[in-house]
Amino acid sequence: MLRYHILLFKLNRLSRNKLSGVEEVSLAGQFAEMIDSADTAARVIADLIDHANPQVRRIALNAIRRARQFSSPELQPALVRCMADAEAVVRHDAVWIVQETRMDGAELRAALRRLAGKVQLPWDAERARANPGDTALAAQVRARMALDKLLEKSAAERNQALAAMALGGTSDQPYAEGTVGHKGMQHRALVRRQAGRRLNSSVKLTFRKVEPTQVTGNKRFLL
Repeated sequence: MLRYHILLFKLNRLSRNKLSGVEEVSLAGQFAEMIDSADTAARVIADLIDHANPQVRRIALNAIRRARQFSSPELQPALVRCMADAEAVVRHDAVWIVQETRMDGAELRAALRRLAGKVQLPWDAERARANPGDTALAAQVRARMALDKLLEKSAAERNQALAAMALGGTSDQPYAEGTVGHKGMQHRALVRRQAGRRLNSSVKLTFRKVEPTQVTGNKRFLL
């Protein structure tokens, strides 16, 4: 862990020295090499993700993304905080991690919705590609894409559940007892039974076929 503490000491001195883009990538790679478990990722999150320097926060996010250590329980709350960061690059990198993981949750979706704002796809995505320097817009577009992916997954799961219910793949009681759906199902069953009883007890009319008789004589002129 000596190497980790040396890197941590170097990052804590960034209040006076600003890193270049190449140095950011290099430090993120060095941290990523040391993140070999969820516990190590949790330690990096605790030490760096809320650092006063935005470059350090970005290094922490990039290190976790490059290490592919997404199982730490501290990661999702940290990403929610980073998506509300004052720096657009930090928001962008936080959404980038969300896109590469399968994490989901109400707070995560709310953070994505707040970050996406009024962005509309695909028009704003084209505008972001035409303006690669607009990191704030790129973060919003990524947030909108990530949120749409989660909503699409939820819709697919609901459709699958409805299809299984229609095919009889679920139990005979699709609604919980006492719910509106359960009461409606009972009412429809009662209406069907009442209609069946009325049909069985109703008077059945029979008709006798009347054969036409041949008219003879002068009566045929009266018809």
